[in-house]
Amino acid sequence: MKELKNIKNSGMDKFLELVKPHYSDALRYCRALCSGRHSGEAKDVLQQAFLRALENFGMLKEEAKFKSWFFKIITNCFYDVTRKNFWKNLISLELYEAREDIPDVYTNAVHSDTRNLVSAALERLSDKERIAVLLFEIEGFSIEEITELQQERSISAVKSRLSRARKKLKDIITGLESDYEKHLAGNIAADSEIIY
Repeated sequence: MKELKNIKNSGMDKFLELVKPHYSDALRYCRALCSGRHSGEAKDVLQQAFLRALENFGMLKEEAKFKSWFFKIITNCFYDVTRKNFWKNLISLELYEAREDIPDVYTNAVHSDTRNLVSAALERLSDKERIAVLLFEIEGFSIEEITELQQERSISAVKSRLSRARKKLKDIITGLESDYEKHLAGNIAADSEIIY
């Protein structure tokens, strides 16, 4: 807390100036990272990331790299929260029962079928794959930046991960669409039997 008081006096205004243009992206990233998990995890991740970023703001060397620095903090906080909640989820069934069927990933009141489908598909990727896809496709980070954020030794590792994740997403979405169409066809057949 002592460090936060020093930041408050010296760099808080600068921190807020740098974080403000990226706040919406950071919130969307946290929600997408935590989709399919307990709804409060995204808030926990973002709050921890803000605190950690404030505490370490003096270590940022280049303001131009603020976004990638901040998103690396968010990613690390996500891993921390996931590890912390791992045992809670195994022990307590209440969290599983309280889980919403459709995660609150988007701010729109009504979720479109496409968004629900993509969200469900993203849930089925590994954490590293989901993070790479979100950073590249949604947040617009370069392969080099993602390599640094994910602490990989080579760019080819991230390229391979993205390629595998895209293929998995395609296969998952195709499977989910097929299942949904079969479900609709079954409901239509059942409804037609009732009518006649």
